[in-house]
Amino acid sequence: MNTGFGDTAWRYGPPATLFYEIDKPVGTSFGDVEFYADRLRNVSGPVLEPAVGTGRILIPLLEQGLAVRGYDTSDSMLEQCRVNCARRGLKADVFEGDMTAYRDPGAFEAIMIPTGSFALLPDRDSAQTALAAMYDSLAPGGRLIVDVEPPSLDTAPDCGPVAHQWNGSELITLTTWRTQVDPVAQRTTRWLRYEAWTDGALTRAELPVRGDRQGEGLGSTRHDGGHTFQHRLHH
Repeated sequence: MNTGFGDTAWRYGPPATLFYEIDKPVGTSFGDVEFYADRLRNVSGPVLEPAVGTGRILIPLLEQGLAVRGYDTSDSMLEQCRVNCARRGLKADVFEGDMTAYRDPGAFEAIMIPTGSFALLPDRDSAQTALAAMYDSLAPGGRLIVDVEPPSLDTAPDCGPVAHQWNGSELITLTTWRTQVDPVAQRTTRWLRYEAWTDGALTRAELPVRGDRQGEGLGSTRHDGGHTFQHRLHH
């Protein structure tokens, strides 16, 4: 199965968006908000966040005065991001786009990809295409900062415990299956089953399929033109 950015197989819909919004609301940080705020503290120009999601990281940076734009493949995530920005009196400059296709030559002083989102690209070619697109979108001297997954030594398929969140009287559950691990290609395939329940009845469900890559393909990126590449291990 192709799990690239153009494939709706892993694109997050309303149940996944709602679960993420309840589980990781704006203001939640795993040290990543502080990390990016520190790396961007001397940036005065435009910043881009691909795979912006619900705005968990974008919004705190906007509140610190940074000029951050974002895109995502999920309409549902983008709509939640706009709602979250409006609640705080912020303008949400977010739009639909994907890493392999979006280019705005020389437009950004910095581009950041938090929370391991870069690992969703399905293969080395897609990763290199995305990096080239982002390289072209950087202003001279710009920087690209990427979260990458550390390599996994656990190769056994498994199913994690069911996670759940309440949205009023509605129960949202998430079950994650790790179905394939390729330690040579540094790729893990996961099925994420989101379900919404009301009064004991299943009302909505979706099954995004994630193919996570653990950082392979970053070592041969270009460093010419005065650009800077940084990465942060995402756990």
